[in-house]
Amino acid sequence: MAPSTASAATHTAQVVASRRCGPDAFVMELEVDRDLPDCRPGVFAMLSPADGSGPVLPRPFSLYDLLTPTRLSFLIQELGTGTRALGKMSAGAEIEMTFPLGNGFTLPAAERPVVLLAGGVGSAPFLHYARQRVAAGAGDRTCYFMGGRTKDRLYDHQAFLDCDITTQLSTDDGSYGFHGNVIASLDSQRLAGKIPADALYCACGPAGLLHGFADYSREHKLDAQISLETYMGCGFGVCNACPVPTQPDGPLGAWPWARTCQDGPVFPLTSIVF
Repeated sequence: MAPSTASAATHTAQVVASRRCGPDAFVMELEVDRDLPDCRPGVFAMLSPADGSGPVLPRPFSLYDLLTPTRLSFLIQELGTGTRALGKMSAGAEIEMTFPLGNGFTLPAAERPVVLLAGGVGSAPFLHYARQRVAAGAGDRTCYFMGGRTKDRLYDHQAFLDCDITTQLSTDDGSYGFHGNVIASLDSQRLAGKIPADALYCACGPAGLLHGFADYSREHKLDAQISLETYMGCGFGVCNACPVPTQPDGPLGAWPWARTCQDGPVFPLTSIVF
C-alpha cells in the first residue's frame, strides 16, 4: 500500500472535546469540514494550535480513533512545549492538522490472529486497530497487551476493555493486572499456549519497550511490526530529520536509511536495524 502521505491534506480542525485520561495525558476529539479517508491503524497527523500559541514545528500523533467520517481523536501525553500547548486547547479552538501521514500496521485477513502490545501512550494506534478487527469479525482473534508503570498510566484502558477483544493489562508495580512489564505478560500467555504461533505481532511504545520487544521477537521468531516514536520535523519526507537504518537484506535495503515519517512509522522488524 502506498504511503498515506499520497492522500494527506491540511485541515483547520475544531476541537470538539478534550478529556483527561491520566495524570499527564488527554484524549482530544477534532472535527473537520470534509470526509476523511479510511485509514490503516498507525498512520499519524501533524498537529499545532491554529492561533500560533504552540512551537513553530507541529508535533506528530498517531490516529487514536476514527469516530465518524469527519471526526477523529488523538491520545496525547503532555511532555513538552508542543503537547502542553495542545493540552490547553478547549472546545471550539482550532487546530492545524495535516493528515493522514505515513504507513500504518498491516491488517491481515480476519482468520489470522493478531497480538497488539503497547506501553504507556503507545496504545495510541491500537484503539482504531481493535475497532477495525471487531468490525471484520475478528475480535475473538485479537489480543491486546497494555502495560504501564502504575494503574494511572494505563491511559484510557477502559476503552479497550469495552472492545470485543481480549485485553491483558499489566503494571510494573503490581497495582493493577499482571505484576510485571508488558513483555513478561505476553511471555506468560505464550508459555501457557494461549496465543497461536502464527499470530501477527504489532507493538508501539517507548524505545526501551520496543528494543525489548524486538529482541524477544527475534529470539522467538515472531512475525512482528513496530511503530517508532521518532522526532520529526515536517512529517512528509522533506526535512530528512527522522532516519532509521535499514537491514541490507530487507525490503528497504536498497537504501541505507529510511525516513520514519514516510516509510514508517510502522516497520516490519525484518526491514530495519533496531
